[in-house]
Amino acid sequence: MRAKIVWTVIFIIGLGVRSTELFHPIDTNSWRESDISSIARNYYRNGMDFFHPQIDWGGKGPGYTESEFPFYPYLIALSYKLFGLWEPAGRIISLMFSLGSMIIFFGLSRYLFNTKTAIAVSFFFALSPILMVTSISIQPESVMFFFYVLAAYSFIHWIDNQSKKYYILTFIFTALTLLCKIPAINIGIFFVLIIIFKKGWSFLLKPKVIILGVLSVIPAIIWYSYSHRFYTLYGNSLGFSNEYAWVGWDFFTNPFFIKGIIFKELLNVWTYSGPLIVILALVSTEIIKIKSILFPVCWLLSAIMFYFITARTTADDWAFYYHIFSIPSASMLLGLSVIEIYDKYFPMIKLRFRPSSDISNYAKSWLIIPFLFFLVSFYTVSSLKYLILTKPTVFKTSKFYACKNSLSVLIPQGSLILATGGPRWDNDNYPLAINTPYFFFWLDRKGYNISVEDQSIDNVIAFKDKGAKFYIAEVRAMQRKKGFEDLMRIDFKVLLECNGIILFKL
Repeated sequence: MRAKIVWTVIFIIGLGVRSTELFHPIDTNSWRESDISSIARNYYRNGMDFFHPQIDWGGKGPGYTESEFPFYPYLIALSYKLFGLWEPAGRIISLMFSLGSMIIFFGLSRYLFNTKTAIAVSFFFALSPILMVTSISIQPESVMFFFYVLAAYSFIHWIDNQSKKYYILTFIFTALTLLCKIPAINIGIFFVLIIIFKKGWSFLLKPKVIILGVLSVIPAIIWYSYSHRFYTLYGNSLGFSNEYAWVGWDFFTNPFFIKGIIFKELLNVWTYSGPLIVILALVSTEIIKIKSILFPVCWLLSAIMFYFITARTTADDWAFYYHIFSIPSASMLLGLSVIEIYDKYFPMIKLRFRPSSDISNYAKSWLIIPFLFFLVSFYTVSSLKYLILTKPTVFKTSKFYACKNSLSVLIPQGSLILATGGPRWDNDNYPLAINTPYFFFWLDRKGYNISVEDQSIDNVIAFKDKGAKFYIAEVRAMQRKKGFEDLMRIDFKVLLECNGIILFKL
């Protein structure tokens, strides 16, 4: 009964830190939130055709876009059908899946560890910084992570008892995970590592294992092959075919990648003190001999391998949420470490002074336990600081959003617009997705993006010939092309200047 009360308290804490900013409107510069919301709105208005997700920056075309399986925006659209078009609906749906992930993870912890350790593991999971953000973000991470944890839960049960039920559930949940977000394929590395260490290499070649692997990826292959045709036909993609995420040889010469990955992990997953807790356990206890440590170690290795393979993305500031894959393993390692240290050293400091044979252990306990308390307190305070300072920054209202009403008055409904996009190439000359969809969503207009590199009078005229009537230009981007702003002011009429944007009539 006492353990249930503790888990309830931890769940309430997790609910609390996830729920802040829950009703925040879609007013940030997040391209993901604007695109998902646009797709949901277009489903709602255009017939709920699941297999034809539509964005708003496809110009005169239908806007069909290459994307992950659109289960999440479709759920948002269904909520619009039931309750009306309300922007925070997507946040509430994300929160529901995030709470589901927390419940499933608590169950997995109880299965793998004793009650005391499972409670500690659950505590670190509940306070995980990234989950405070992704749990209410309008992007597919919460849905993906729900199925990701369920897939791991089912697989671990199957590997232990070879149950047909968990075999089928592993296939279903893994397939759904990959459909929601293809980066979740790193869970396959976790499965392989667990099989090798628990069953041996030969088990990988058993027909049931091969069939499980093949069946799990086939739905994703079918969907992404189908979805790719929208990029082929219309050039629209949410970063799948028009952006390069993979590591190259420059990984070994450019410190940006290693530094970026480590910093994202320390800030968003481990809160800096986490690795010290694990190291303290490694040097002061026999935690390495605990059988259950195999699971978080293999899980962490699979995430790290994924981060290195996709370092061109996972090292970048905007991609902090990709580090969500470290959270289950980090929570397990932290919970295990804390309980192992506590159980070994805390009883000693409660004893009165003993004969000289106890002096060494007595002194060591009085050093280790306060240090452990400090590290756990640092983790807790850092997580709360993340909640108070960093989370509002992620959901900070864009300065451009204040111009929304003025732009809406000046741009008639149905008019195609041209809006400033992002750079076409990164610093290493690899392709980037240029689309910045927030103006299209805020104004409920369709149109085109122009990349930073393509900014020129001739290219603006080319978009005008395609039907664009207005150009919402971001001054900071214009200034990256010397003289471009001056030429635009000469050739086109300025209708509005507001918070770093200029509206031109084309």
